[in-house]
Amino acid sequence: MNHKLLLEFMHLLFEFEKETEGGLLPTYAQTIDGFKKWIRETKEESIPSEALESTARKLTTEQQITLALFKMANYSKMYWRSLLADGSLTNQDNWIVLLNLSIHGEMTKMELIRRSTQEKPTGMQIINRLIQLEFVLQKDSEVDKRSKIIEITPTGQRELLIQMSEIQRVSSLVTGDLRPSEKQQSLYLLNKLMDFHEDVFKENKTKAELLNLAFQQK
Repeated sequence: MNHKLLLEFMHLLFEFEKETEGGLLPTYAQTIDGFKKWIRETKEESIPSEALESTARKLTTEQQITLALFKMANYSKMYWRSLLADGSLTNQDNWIVLLNLSIHGEMTKMELIRRSTQEKPTGMQIINRLIQLEFVLQKDSEVDKRSKIIEITPTGQRELLIQMSEIQRVSSLVTGDLRPSEKQQSLYLLNKLMDFHEDVFKENKTKAELLNLAFQQK
């Protein structure tokens, strides 16, 4: 019998029971399946420290995360332009606007721009472009005559559905060779980050005020 292996297994089992005792980690049931899931998601996904050592000497953790997000945004844009160059949704901004309207329904221009995480001039240009393509239409608000309501048209819905298979191809490239559990972990952390920033930006303040509010929220 391999006693060393048995001892390592017992150590893992003890650690699992300690972490899940009293429902501290409700994600993992105290069963063999829960134990296997715990190993898969907490032990196999650890990032080797040597992979970050050289960069870590020069950049803080926050700077490394920011740099990685910048790079990922650029990679995503390049994949998008390559795969959707011949389509009508030639950039991600068009897709994000249509997707927001498809999921959340009609809304004011300013609400749509905020949900799409765009600055006002850029957001206005995108909306006007989609109006010209007849993917969205603009109408007066019944609540506030000064506001304009934007809604997706049947043509826009159809175009969104047509392009979804290509968009999925882009998405599969962006997520690279991550395993399913790694994708779930990434999604959880990115959603947590987005929730933080959306709470800041929904205040509709000036850029200086946004910075102050963001630092206060931390």
